[in-house]
Amino acid sequence: MGRNDSKRMAYIDVMKGISIILVVVMHALMNNAVRNTDSEYAVLINFCAYAAVPAFFFINGYLYNHNYSLTPVRSVIRKFKAYYIPFVCFSLFFWLFHNVFVSLYMTSEPAYSITDYIKNFVLIFILHMESELNGPMWFLRALLIMVCMYIVIEYFCYKLQTRKSRYIVLTAIVILMFLLGKFGLITKVYNLNRIFYSMSFFYMGILFREFRLESFATRYKVGVFVVGLAVHAIYSLVYMGGLGVNVGLRDIPASYFGILWIFAFSMFPLIHKSRLLELLGRASLDIMALHFVAFKLVSFVYITLLDLEITRLREMPVLKDFHGLFYVPYIIVALVVCTIEYMIRTKIKNIIKKSEIKEPRYV
Repeated sequence: MGRNDSKRMAYIDVMKGISIILVVVMHALMNNAVRNTDSEYAVLINFCAYAAVPAFFFINGYLYNHNYSLTPVRSVIRKFKAYYIPFVCFSLFFWLFHNVFVSLYMTSEPAYSITDYIKNFVLIFILHMESELNGPMWFLRALLIMVCMYIVIEYFCYKLQTRKSRYIVLTAIVILMFLLGKFGLITKVYNLNRIFYSMSFFYMGILFREFRLESFATRYKVGVFVVGLAVHAIYSLVYMGGLGVNVGLRDIPASYFGILWIFAFSMFPLIHKSRLLELLGRASLDIMALHFVAFKLVSFVYITLLDLEITRLREMPVLKDFHGLFYVPYIIVALVVCTIEYMIRTKIKNIIKKSEIKEPRYV
């Protein structure tokens, strides 16, 4: 997610494509009505959870421009435009059609009254609206707050005279934020607890680019991929921290090594040149925002074919207690439908831009 232009490195979009697939797979496997830890897919869900979203934070840190911190006010405004507008637009979609979704049994939430519509309209603009169908939008809000926080933190660190002292202080702050968030010493309002401990993934991306660690990861990509995947997989088998189980600091390496293998994997020639993964990466914001809605299409087909109660369409994010390879259609349909929506939206956006350019201006 985030800004994408002609200068963007292709492997970043590929990395985003891999990460968004993990996000969709993770949610498609959540078929247990009580706890994901009891699911037959618990280890795989845990595997995806440890790396998918952290990889997105890493990518945004990797793309961070230090010039943002030289003009913090201007940069914060720019970031608000980059992240706030998409958050509001997608949230308004869910707000506008909420009662339609309720009438179609797509959510278990009650229908909005006029008062509810007004209240939730206001909540959208203060980044505080959440519902069952737009739950994944927490990420965009978290990213906005995280980037703005880092801009301000680095602005003050730039007052230190040497680069070394600046990074020592920055590292100390990020470690402190991680511990505060990890041990629940920060409020959950606006997901600040998750933002605090996830700042370390964002900062990892900054360090990766700043100290040119991508050169090492690219040169030794096979080794980085194998080691990263192995460590990530082992931790996913041993600890269930990705599913919300409190394991203290014992699972710290899981997400970082998960990020490493995804980065290295995106550098493999065959993967690096994948047009499909690159497209999915560019469509990752739309997929993140809308894949719960796309899941409902598959749930409806299952309900129709198996003659189930239509009210089961309310089950989130997928139908409960389905087993075997039931989740595969969810993954395929979500990726395809949301990517098509992205392509249509982008096409319309480009047409509007071209019409604005061609429109004559009068002085």
